[in-house]
Amino acid sequence: MPLSTESRAYRLTPAELHAIETHKYYLSEQRGAQVSIEEAIEDFLERYAAAWRREKARQDNRAQREEIERHKYFRSTEAGHDIGVPAAAEEWCATYAPIWRAERESLERNGFRRVTVVVRNPNGMHLRPWSAVATTAARFDCDVYVHSAGMAYANFALEGRSFMNVESVIAVLSMGAAMGDTLEFIATGTEADAALATLQEMIERDAGEDAAGVGTTT
Repeated sequence: MPLSTESRAYRLTPAELHAIETHKYYLSEQRGAQVSIEEAIEDFLERYAAAWRREKARQDNRAQREEIERHKYFRSTEAGHDIGVPAAAEEWCATYAPIWRAERESLERNGFRRVTVVVRNPNGMHLRPWSAVATTAARFDCDVYVHSAGMAYANFALEGRSFMNVESVIAVLSMGAAMGDTLEFIATGTEADAALATLQEMIERDAGEDAAGVGTTT
């Protein structure tokens, strides 16, 4: 069942969601049927999350040490002498660590594409345009999720925002967006770019009927 946006469950990082998307693919292959994102999240958290997080921490620590070694090399070259690992680590952590971690944990670094949409049609987004979004997204080899302020249901929370798979029946029936609201679509998969581009074109083309105004793709 989709979780209420008030629930504190399934609060994921982009890296976790990427791992779950991979798990979802292999779980579907294993079962011989398409597995929902809810099933994939629950199975991953129950069976694999602890080991995955330990391995991720190991890889992150190794990558961080490599960054510090690079910083030490360049700073030692500038200073004309070896500044030492402790000094290099202190400088790097104070100056570069937050930027490095933010980039490493970003949606883009973890294989997601993003489009923001501002609804400008006075009628907002209702059942027909949401059904069209779901039908269009289903044509592509990717998963597409949407965030809208005040969503009644969500599959997971990411970066402080709730997201729902656009192909979910409950999403179609419960989603609504008034004029001036901002929608955020994220997608991952081999055809993520094509799916978002098509959704963007569709919304722009139907601007006079259902919704309008596409923001930027990153």
